[in-house]
Amino acid sequence: MQVSKLLDQVEANAIVLPEFQREYVWKESQAKELMNSLFKEYPIGGLLTWSTENPPEIKNDAIDEEKLGLFEVLLDGQQRLTVLYMLIKDEIPPYYDPEGINTDPRDLYFNVDSGEFHFENKMVREGTEWVPVTDVFAGNLSPISIAQEQLGTEHEDFVELSQHYEEQLNQLKNVRNLDVPVETLPKSADVHQAIELFDKINSQGTHLSDAELALAHMSAQWPHIRREMKAKQAQLAEVGFDFDLNFYVKTMIGALTETMTYENVYDLPRDQLVNQWEKLAEEDGILDYLVNVLKNEAHIPSSDYINTRDVLIPFIVFLNKKDKQITWEEKRELLRWMYAAMMWTRYSGSSDSTVEHDLSLLDTESPTDHLMQEIRDDRGRIEVQPSDLEGRGKRTRRFYNMVHIVTRAHDPVDWKTGAPLTGSYNLESHHIFPKSKLYEEYNSSKSKDRKLVNEIANRAFLTPETNRHIIRDRSPEDYLPEVVEEHPDALQSQFIPNEPDLWRIDNYEEFLAKRRQNLANAINDYMDDLQIGTTEEGREDVVDLIEKGENARIEFKETFLYDVYQDQPNKELKAEVAKEIASLANAEGGVVIIGVEDGTKEIRGLDRDLKLMSDGKDDFELQLNREISDHLGHMMASVYTEVDFESVDGSEVCVVWVDPSPEPVYFKSDEGEAFYVRSGSSAEPRTMQEAQEYIERHYS
Repeated sequence: MQVSKLLDQVEANAIVLPEFQREYVWKESQAKELMNSLFKEYPIGGLLTWSTENPPEIKNDAIDEEKLGLFEVLLDGQQRLTVLYMLIKDEIPPYYDPEGINTDPRDLYFNVDSGEFHFENKMVREGTEWVPVTDVFAGNLSPISIAQEQLGTEHEDFVELSQHYEEQLNQLKNVRNLDVPVETLPKSADVHQAIELFDKINSQGTHLSDAELALAHMSAQWPHIRREMKAKQAQLAEVGFDFDLNFYVKTMIGALTETMTYENVYDLPRDQLVNQWEKLAEEDGILDYLVNVLKNEAHIPSSDYINTRDVLIPFIVFLNKKDKQITWEEKRELLRWMYAAMMWTRYSGSSDSTVEHDLSLLDTESPTDHLMQEIRDDRGRIEVQPSDLEGRGKRTRRFYNMVHIVTRAHDPVDWKTGAPLTGSYNLESHHIFPKSKLYEEYNSSKSKDRKLVNEIANRAFLTPETNRHIIRDRSPEDYLPEVVEEHPDALQSQFIPNEPDLWRIDNYEEFLAKRRQNLANAINDYMDDLQIGTTEEGREDVVDLIEKGENARIEFKETFLYDVYQDQPNKELKAEVAKEIASLANAEGGVVIIGVEDGTKEIRGLDRDLKLMSDGKDDFELQLNREISDHLGHMMASVYTEVDFESVDGSEVCVVWVDPSPEPVYFKSDEGEAFYVRSGSSAEPRTMQEAQEYIERHYS
């Protein structure tokens, strides 16, 4: 069939693209090579369509629903057809929207003299013989005008050159008349047979990955799954976590089957796929939960800090198995394992089989213990040694990222202003000893010397402004004394030796040795602190908290549900607890202790509340979490609060630890939304204007 007729059928939605097909993924070089082959009338292979009366879901809904008879569903050739459509018609084909085109081929130029093709650059833009391919097919070019600009009309070769240009342009325009073979799969084929054939053919070209093929099969059952995944992909990318589509496919496979065997999802029913995806991707679902944990507890502000995406899959599957109801200890142990897996490249090589093995360990009695043991068996140890950092630079992402994470966890401050840097996503690593100074002593042409100069141990995480104003090209012995004088803890927070003798260029290698040791110790200490049995920083003994009494961070509630004045349940008391939690989250965090009388600090315990519960403490905790979730949102219940029960003087109390929220927390009720802030020892409501001023000041 002629190219022009094929394109007309695409324009009329007579040839349509199934939802299970990939997006346009060709590189510029592939588009250029296609046009070069067509210009020279080389064969480019045929197209494969599937004639069916019941087409699967079609990309971009580019289909006439009223049409009767057979539809031609394009199974193979969409990359080639897309290039031709965009260059010849200068439009995006109806089966795509602009977001589906990663590299637009319409920047391709044609040389009317040599017949070469090249994508737009300075040489092409300034050359008179280079013309846009789209202009050639639109008929907007005059060979005479091009020759005139090249030689002038008086030149003796002007006519001959004009004729040559015209021949070249006509030869390119003749691409529209070339025939492309089209083979058709009969209408007796079903969608899975079409996908299998689609995979076989694509294996000879731009090969489909296992995840892409699994997504194609899932699309046959649930046509909109690709759209849903892309929507979530875009949403998380907006907040700094940019994962490719294969990652989301693998999370589905892991959550659905607890394996990495792709074929296991080929025939799963639509409802099962939809329900699992909703659990993963809904607002405050598992993926949102994970991102919040990474950002606010793991000191990982973006996916740039994650050197392998596969490390998140066991975490996600564990959350799925537990319906996100994991304990504080389980969460810390999972983070510890995740850091170890990233540092020791647990998922290098055949990662799918390793992920599948690790998923099988999630059903054991102590899954994180078994997961950590796997890394020990592979690597011999978990602990980082100074020698691991020797000669390692930014390209060794596994250690570089961990140093970055641990630095963020130690509340670094700006060396110029002293402002906390933990909230900044624009930190850059800068050389403590400037390269310009070091290369006066070391040979930049020697690999060993370059590694020394660019070591992780010679890097600090700073803002670009601080680097320009403080370091510039000065030696540490010149500028670090100023930093220490202005901000005494600044070096310690980045594990930089506070030993002036080591700040001299002639002691650079001794400085590196000392800082390697400091960094290794910092990583190991941080990992040790995440182990079960260690005390979380900032958590004080409950008896000490009660002794201190109510203040800006401590709130007492005598009961949760039982009204001591009316001697009966009072649901409004539960809402009061949620208000106090919101006020603490909007300030600096703190703790709510239920079962202690405010004012007297007398321990009253939970007996009166528990008598009103159907299942004792389990029901108490369930109602408390539901109250927090209903009034403050699911993230407050699952990420920013932790509920414990502790015995004090023979009576049990409920302790609700509240982390400061990275975003404003509103108390929602039937009356609307309200904003509370901890003021003194109580939750104070703020007017709309007061709330706005506070938010701008506190969260900026």
